[in-house]
Amino acid sequence: MVDVARAVERMESFLAEQLADAGAEGYVVGVSGGLDSAVATTLAARAVGPESVTGLVMPGRPNSEANMADARALCRDLGVAFEDVSIQPIVDATEAQLPFEPATPTLGNVRARTRMVLEYAVANEHDQLVLGAGNRSERLLGYVTKYGDDAVDVQPMKDLYKSDVPQVARHVGVDERFVEKTPTAALWEGQTDESELGAEYETIDTVLRRVVDADQSPAQVARATGIDREIVDRLVDRWQSSAHKRTQPPGPSLRE
Repeated sequence: MVDVARAVERMESFLAEQLADAGAEGYVVGVSGGLDSAVATTLAARAVGPESVTGLVMPGRPNSEANMADARALCRDLGVAFEDVSIQPIVDATEAQLPFEPATPTLGNVRARTRMVLEYAVANEHDQLVLGAGNRSERLLGYVTKYGDDAVDVQPMKDLYKSDVPQVARHVGVDERFVEKTPTAALWEGQTDESELGAEYETIDTVLRRVVDADQSPAQVARATGIDREIVDRLVDRWQSSAHKRTQPPGPSLRE
């Protein structure tokens, strides 16, 4: 398990170092009203000061107004200035221009990439870096939208498993209401992380720690933990098949 105090210290030092090295004016972060973005925003405010952080609240279906209200309240509590920009007109315009009726996941990815475009527009305008709120569990399973929520300048929580995020949240004083929320990317109505992934994050992280970090086989993991072998195999397959999301786009070598 993670040493929470040490992890927080390292993430905050990293954020300060990255900003200094880039010579940028601060960070812009999409604040969704969920736990991960609440932790990322709090870490940034602690690391470089709330005056150097811009929150971007991006309402639009299917994200609830309650989540947006929580996002705004978080920024106010931290002393972080925020901007409110709806993704809905952009998503609607994109959908209207497509020569087909987009499937639900396709439109969900449009939402994620729209958020990325808005974050970078704000970052460009204010000479800031885009701060990501992704974690190791999502990254290993490819549970991100390529060139959407994974398109950021810095990713302080990239080595933090999702099941460790609540501990970090409590350590830095994030309100418990964020910890208690059901994890969701809010890409379509009724979507939740764990229903899509087919297991709770505690189970997911147990498997990933053993397979990826300890190099155990699926059979060893199933025997040692009692987790159903089918679940282990499905998670391992997802990890392996999503490798392309963790690498640069391939291209031929022309220098040989």
